[in-house]
Amino acid sequence: MSGFQVQLALAALAGVAPAAPREAPVPPVKPATAAAQVAACGFKSARPRFDGGLEEDVVDVSDVASASEEQLRCVALASLATSYFVTFPPAVEEAYLPLYRRLSDEQQKAAARIWLQKRGLLARLPLYDAAAADDASFARALEHLCGRKAAGALQPMHGMATFSRGAMWTLTERGFSKGKLDDETLHCLVNASTVAGYPIGFIGNGPAE
Repeated sequence: MSGFQVQLALAALAGVAPAAPREAPVPPVKPATAAAQVAACGFKSARPRFDGGLEEDVVDVSDVASASEEQLRCVALASLATSYFVTFPPAVEEAYLPLYRRLSDEQQKAAARIWLQKRGLLARLPLYDAAAADDASFARALEHLCGRKAAGALQPMHGMATFSRGAMWTLTERGFSKGKLDDETLHCLVNASTVAGYPIGFIGNGPAE
């Protein structure tokens, strides 16, 4: 699988919606460099550590009881720029996480709009209205926008969609089997759903028999 397909696979296994793909891969940043950027926001105790639950390196800020919104915004932007999660004690994390999610959503939507605009698709993109939209018809409209290879790829739900079985890949006892969609079509569907306000999520992906 390509890097983007791996990202979607991990998102599916984690039970979360995938992030809108970036136009170009971002060069990897070392954990110590990410920690230094967080420290520069006013948190001298920032240190990289391996998180067993996430199974990846994170930046941990443990010795802090409070933080300003400006500091937390600085940390969120550093986290998004380096792709390292930042953890705080519960009292600070309660204020940090909503700010991080909002900035992350804004960046994802901006990147998705640029991707669609470069391909002449943004002006044709319908916007989702939960009060008025027919989910099945809206999913078909997104597929039509992304071309014939996207036909039947989305399974509409309540206010969102998931990928139809076999559209992307299937987790089998031997690993991931290839789906019918190519990367360009996957990028289109994820970006279109991000901007339209009709997210693509996952409802599990157990091994196929």
